[in-house]
Amino acid sequence: MIDSQHRRLFELGNEIQSIQLSEVTRTIMNLYKHTSQHFDTEEQHMKAIGYPKLEQHRELHNGLISGLNNLIAKPINTNIGLEGLKKFVYDWIIDHILNHDKKYFEFYQEQARPIAAVTTKARRGRPKKTGIPVIGDQ
Repeated sequence: MIDSQHRRLFELGNEIQSIQLSEVTRTIMNLYKHTSQHFDTEEQHMKAIGYPKLEQHRELHNGLISGLNNLIAKPINTNIGLEGLKKFVYDWIIDHILNHDKKYFEFYQEQARPIAAVTTKARRGRPKKTGIPVIGDQ
């Protein structure tokens, strides 16, 4: 789910790079909605896996939302304002996903390896699947 949300963020970032002044409000609202949902999902997952840098990551999220709020607080009605918005969105999407979320993903992978090893060891003693369901074998 998080990967699909990241793809959508990249799509929105690309859309913003080609918008016109008349499309700013609609596009920003889409970005804001998706970003808020994504941050909530990501923070819930971080909490579930015991990510030790959850609070720092949450602060990054809050900073990105604040930066977006500051940019859209005043009407974007000039090409200079539009270019500033495009740069901000592009920079934070690239930096956040490729740098900060990468650290979280690496932690998640490290947590998944021991689980996979235990699961593999546990399955070694089980009979091969015969097509007949076995309780606990799903």
